[in-house]
Amino acid sequence: MTETTKNKKTNQEASGTQDLFKTLTWSVLALVIIRSFIFESFKIPSSSMVPTLQIGDHIFVSKFDYGLSFPFTKLELIRWGQPQRGDVIVFLYPKDESLHYVKRVIGVPGDKIEFKGRELFINQVKVPLERVTDPAVLDTVFSGEPPSGEIFQEEIDQKKHWVRFLPPKEAGFVGMKQTEVIPPDRFFVVGDNRDQSYDSRSWGFVDRQNIKGKARIIWLSMKNSTDWVSPRRFNGSRAGKIIR
Repeated sequence: MTETTKNKKTNQEASGTQDLFKTLTWSVLALVIIRSFIFESFKIPSSSMVPTLQIGDHIFVSKFDYGLSFPFTKLELIRWGQPQRGDVIVFLYPKDESLHYVKRVIGVPGDKIEFKGRELFINQVKVPLERVTDPAVLDTVFSGEPPSGEIFQEEIDQKKHWVRFLPPKEAGFVGMKQTEVIPPDRFFVVGDNRDQSYDSRSWGFVDRQNIKGKARIIWLSMKNSTDWVSPRRFNGSRAGKIIR
């Protein structure tokens, strides 16, 4: 092999290494931009949002619905929207900001929220709540799993979603009476699993700056195994569902 051929081969290898480095750099940069400004994935660890979200659901959260924040901080760069009543949001838990919570917004700044047992009033208007008993609908709500609790369809600002209540004898909030007026830049959030959710009814409001984004879609769902040996199973009936 001549010296010229050796130099040419060396240059080609160097060029290939540089191209690979550039490709990896741009890929990492694109990933950081997407995760920081556009979408982020979260896994649902608890049952507080059943039946809308179940343990094992993996969701995509849109980070640009309400504005943009500086990556990995709560510093807001620009704001062009606000969470609306009925939105499902991911936020930093006020009592421990190392944790992410997901709940549904029912109160925005200036609202008066009243709970009277199961009944919810927003600005003195009762939120429609209709019991669901149709087996076909319940099968859809629970994605083929055995129905549990009592399922209702709730409507907030003409947006409908499912909520779950325990039977009255088991419910901790059945006799609850609570009234809150939402201050500026604060939001009142609750879980759709109303009797088994630790939320604003217990620990207060969510700061606007703590909100990470709006939950949009279930992109993956895994069923927990029924024993200690079997692996988790892919739940295809939930993957691809739009979160409402």
